[in-house]
Amino acid sequence: MTESLTRPLTCLAGGTIYAFDEAFRVFEGGELWMSDGRIVHVGPKDSYMAPAGRVERIDVSGRMIVPGFINAHTHSYSSLLKGTVESEPLDLYMLQVIAAGAAMTPREIYVAAQLDALAMLHCGTTTAIDHYSERPALSGEGLDAVMSGFRDIGMRATVATMFADRPYIDTVPVDRTALPADILAAAENYAAPDLDAYFTVMENAVAGEVPDARVRAILGVDGPQRCSDRLLEMTGDFQRRHHCGLHTHMLEVKTQPVMRPENGPGFVRRMVDLGILDERSSLVHFVWSRDDDIEAAAEAGITVIHSPSSNAMLGAGIAPVLRLRAAGISVAYGTDGSNCGPPNLFESMRIGCYLMRLTDPDFEHWPDARTILAEAYGSGARAVGRPGEIGVLREGARADVTVMKPLGHVHAPMGDAYRHLLYYEN
Repeated sequence: MTESLTRPLTCLAGGTIYAFDEAFRVFEGGELWMSDGRIVHVGPKDSYMAPAGRVERIDVSGRMIVPGFINAHTHSYSSLLKGTVESEPLDLYMLQVIAAGAAMTPREIYVAAQLDALAMLHCGTTTAIDHYSERPALSGEGLDAVMSGFRDIGMRATVATMFADRPYIDTVPVDRTALPADILAAAENYAAPDLDAYFTVMENAVAGEVPDARVRAILGVDGPQRCSDRLLEMTGDFQRRHHCGLHTHMLEVKTQPVMRPENGPGFVRRMVDLGILDERSSLVHFVWSRDDDIEAAAEAGITVIHSPSSNAMLGAGIAPVLRLRAAGISVAYGTDGSNCGPPNLFESMRIGCYLMRLTDPDFEHWPDARTILAEAYGSGARAVGRPGEIGVLREGARADVTVMKPLGHVHAPMGDAYRHLLYYEN
């Protein structure tokens, strides 16, 4: 190419590039050229003739160049709640989170998003799905604050707005006769949040979205056991009109499948039938999924987000990842909230890899390091609605790049690079 460019070019030169494309190309001492947020060229040294114009060369010799990692599930508000939970199951843990995360000011929401983004960027993550919770109810000011937090720090983010409208004791299989009278009275007098107000905020967010925005909003209504029939129906209507996607918890702990209707379809099938779930949707955890849940998820083309670290910390269980893969379901990885462990995607992928080997003794079914990394990239990109655009280094893709310096005793000597990334890198 010899034509001039209107924008400057940047070249990362001298490192080893792991493209994570279909051919898993690797370029030792290669060059990656970027301009205006896109990759212009990736290949061996001197394989690209830079057009006339401003060129910046950055020497990354001795480094590994990989696509930016994609954290497909986090909760930015929890960055202010580190160290607040240890040995409690989810249903009890949720009470603390609801209380501690309530009534945050827009400034606190903004700071929390920036803290979460900083922690992820330092671990090589350039894209995240933030399952954003604002209590007691979503507001336009709060949503603007969290989106601005990610936008101002330069991170790519999909903000999925959590929302539910059922009183807490209706969402767990509790014996009401064993509850104190004041708890029952509070449930009877529960003031459900305004559903119309939630969807008005989301209408404004989706309608005002700049095409190809780096930070965007989608629906994030919480697990179906926490939502009224009306909320689910309104969510389906919104999805049919906007097709923006939905990201939500699903079948996380053993108490949740108990809440599914005795007759009729399970949670996943019902949400698919309502038009809520499709190929733009992602379901987090999926630990206690049954055959019909897996079948419905596969038919709808849904992505499942695996968060093994938080599942283990809260005693939720082990997701049937190998069964999901066998069913053709795309599996991405997430770290969950920072109060359930650090937002380090390497840790999540590594623990997920180990747990697969404990649940299936047939070692021939165990995916290797390169496969897990590639699925984390490909499925993560799919979960944020940008398959082929991020999670890969090739011409035309987004210039979301992580440069790593594999020095020190952890990486010496360097064996298979993919194994080093998954099993050793922090």
